[in-house]
Amino acid sequence: MYSLAQRANNVSASVTSALMALLALIAFTSFLIPTNIDPASLKVSNLNVVLGRSNHERYPKAREFAFAQFDLVADLTPLFHWNTKQVIVYLVADYSTPKHASNSVVVWDRIIRSSKYAKINIARGKQKYEFKEITDSFKNVSATFSLQYNIQPHVGALQWGEVVRTEALKLPAVAKRGVAR
Repeated sequence: MYSLAQRANNVSASVTSALMALLALIAFTSFLIPTNIDPASLKVSNLNVVLGRSNHERYPKAREFAFAQFDLVADLTPLFHWNTKQVIVYLVADYSTPKHASNSVVVWDRIIRSSKYAKINIARGKQKYEFKEITDSFKNVSATFSLQYNIQPHVGALQWGEVVRTEALKLPAVAKRGVAR
């Protein structure tokens, strides 16, 4: 009648189809769970622009670097549910220049793997990554800072969102030899 190989093929095809249907159902239900986050607080307490050279370029030239200190209080526990593997949280600086209309720079990030670490309280935090302008100058530039998140589920699509955004902050003029311009 039927060989053992045919029977094993039928059973494995049925199990695979049932497993795929279950995974699709799990991925779909993740979008039904609301992610209502409590209001957060983000304040950029210190913003400086200095002239320097990057260590990550082959032929570095003098350019302006911005440095930000920030205070952040946020509770991200509502982002965690049964299908959340981890949440990536990052602080983004958005600004525009005459040459480039939209610029976004990630200046700080954190990976949160459990809801018990989802309450963030940072006082006088410093950026982790370089904040430099591609045209070499931050002259007449204002930036807004926002805390954004990316939910990585066990099964399903990634979900993005924004927690809080600051008002536009004008980047100060670069200080040369201790004297502001």
